[in-house]
Amino acid sequence: MFIHLLFTGVHGYEKKSIKFKISMLYISLIIVMLILGAASLWNMYAIRQSVTNLITTNYNSIERITSMKEALDAQKLEIMLYIYDNENSRVHRENFDGYDRTFMSNYSEEYKTLVIPKEVEIIKEISGCYESFGDSFDELMSLEIDGVKETEKKLEYFNENIYPLYTSTNSALNELLESNEKALFARQNEATDVIQLSIKILLSLFVITGGISYITSKFYTNRLLKPIYEVTENIKSVRQGNMNRKTAVEAGDELGVLCTEFNNMTQRLSEFEQSTMGSLMEEKNRTFAVMRSITEPMVIIDEKSNITLMNRSFEKLFSTTIEESFGKHFLEVVSSGGLFDELSKINYRSEKFSEQIVKFIKNGKTKYYNVMVTPFHYCNGNDEKFSEIIVFYDITEMKELEKMRSDFIATVSHEFKTPLTSIVMGADLLSIVGGDKLNSEQIEIINTIKEDSDRLCTLVNDLLELSKIESAEGVYNFSKCNMKDIINSSLKQFKNIAKNNKVEIYSYIDENIPFIIADESKIKWVLNNLLSNALKYTKENDTITVRSFYENGFVKTSVSDTGMGIPEDFIDRVFEKYVQVSGCDIEVRGSGIGLSASKNIIDGHKGRIWCESSVDWGSTFTFILPVNNLDKGDLV
Repeated sequence: MFIHLLFTGVHGYEKKSIKFKISMLYISLIIVMLILGAASLWNMYAIRQSVTNLITTNYNSIERITSMKEALDAQKLEIMLYIYDNENSRVHRENFDGYDRTFMSNYSEEYKTLVIPKEVEIIKEISGCYESFGDSFDELMSLEIDGVKETEKKLEYFNENIYPLYTSTNSALNELLESNEKALFARQNEATDVIQLSIKILLSLFVITGGISYITSKFYTNRLLKPIYEVTENIKSVRQGNMNRKTAVEAGDELGVLCTEFNNMTQRLSEFEQSTMGSLMEEKNRTFAVMRSITEPMVIIDEKSNITLMNRSFEKLFSTTIEESFGKHFLEVVSSGGLFDELSKINYRSEKFSEQIVKFIKNGKTKYYNVMVTPFHYCNGNDEKFSEIIVFYDITEMKELEKMRSDFIATVSHEFKTPLTSIVMGADLLSIVGGDKLNSEQIEIINTIKEDSDRLCTLVNDLLELSKIESAEGVYNFSKCNMKDIINSSLKQFKNIAKNNKVEIYSYIDENIPFIIADESKIKWVLNNLLSNALKYTKENDTITVRSFYENGFVKTSVSDTGMGIPEDFIDRVFEKYVQVSGCDIEVRGSGIGLSASKNIIDGHKGRIWCESSVDWGSTFTFILPVNNLDKGDLV
């Protein structure tokens, strides 16, 4: 009811403006915040007062009782000094009286603050005992005792009369002190209760005010935005050709006026649609819808190269909209996407069909498009108009496949050229010399033939391995195996080669590595490939280190070297097919197949492989294999 009255006002909220409604929403939220703030301040003040009273009252009371106990103890001491030091009896009496004034002063203050009946009884008991205690000291001083046994008689009187009164007074003081301590804890509990109550009140207020704020915002937001949403949906419907949509008018403010005008507009459009011109508009809308739905980016420009129409794909490619670009020059629109230099080369004003391949570099990605320009003419009354349709066909994938094919052919040609030449030379020399007697040059050539033949075999093996992995018929022979055994087996093959190249190979393998389910031959092939690459790109006195250990459910294996390293631009691409590392004075020494095959193998084992490298500092290739990477049914 409060919210309704607040929003309705004197003449009803329907007659108020949007500005008034928003102002009322802000005012209501401010009122809620003020209520919540006032309640918080009041509760904080109550807590502060409770804590202040707790500390002040009980602290002063305990301090007074402590002073009374100290004064009583000092009086007892003065009595003892009086017994043993009769010559200064006057001094001891004056000291006793001084402590008496201290005791009584604190006693009077304490008596005024007591309200608990039990504590009042205790303070009266203290008064009686203490008064008797003082009287006993007066009697002690008035005793007439034979001088020979004066000290003994006084001490006997002290023990029989004064000391019991001292004990009674001190006990009563202790009891009063204990009562004050209990009161202190009681008030502490009281303060705790106040705090807990304040918390409950604040939480309740938070919930209530939060609910009020939510209801208020929900109520008024719906009232404010519902017409806007409805008008928006109706505009979309009208844009699609439905002219019969009406917006319900529920308010007399600016939005109500908007809804009324919208309904008038749709009524006029509906009447227009029934006419001959309406039929033409329907055909135009159909053509527009077809053009907008084409997947390839497409734009239509007029004789002045100004944009008249575009589809959604073109809008997405050049980050624009038909509303923003209509009537603007073609190059002005495409230049906003940073592609002016590329697209300015297109013959977009050609009088005959033309096509041209352009290269886009956008957001760090390279894309290739075959841009087709088709001119056409149409009549507008007695005038002949000229326009161009420009379509962008994405041929990026085709270009990448073409590049891969070219790179592969170049690689194979390069790898086969030198070995075949060596084979021919060796064959010619052997045919000339003949027999079993070969000189050192002949032996060297034979060794060259052997080395180049090995390179050819390696290339062919990589190709076959990659084909086998990518083939649908590729099967992994999973079994239970130990990574330590795989590493040791691979290292045996490379230690002699490394020794000949004056490269040190080290291995650090955790003795407690668990077994994994894997194709042992495939994992060994991956490790051999990484070791082979490490040897290719290291030189004398470099080192290669193999590490393997268990970590977080995975067996982690790495091959590190201190060789040439990999340029940063190639680190993310070394596992792509046919990619070869070049640049930074690094000689290409591989086919670009091995790492791609290695990645496929590791992926097939549900693992992951990656590279970390820096030029002149070396590279580290790491792969991880899950310990439990297969279901029981996968192991054949």
